Amino acid sequence: MEATIEISFYPLQDNYKERVKYFIRKIKRHKKLHIESNGMSTQIFGQYDDIMNALMVDIREVLENEEAMVVLKIGKGILRFDESKL
Repeated sequence: MEATIEISFYPLQDNYKERVKYFIRKIKRHKKLHIESNGMSTQIFGQYDDIMNALMVDIREVLENEEAMVVLKIGKGILRFDESKL
């Protein structure tokens, strides 16, 4: 099943920008996933199992090593915004 996940990562520390960039780089190393980032969140597109397996590892690593909050929105299908359809 294809899925879209929007993820926001909130490190609870002073150098949060570097921690967010590090987290996004970790997610982007998963070649089966298509990833788009903006100033507020990161969207991940791909097969549901591939996304969840990748996030299970990456989220666990950051939460084991630092204080942080992670917020996920999960939707069925590829929910990419297509401005040409407006």
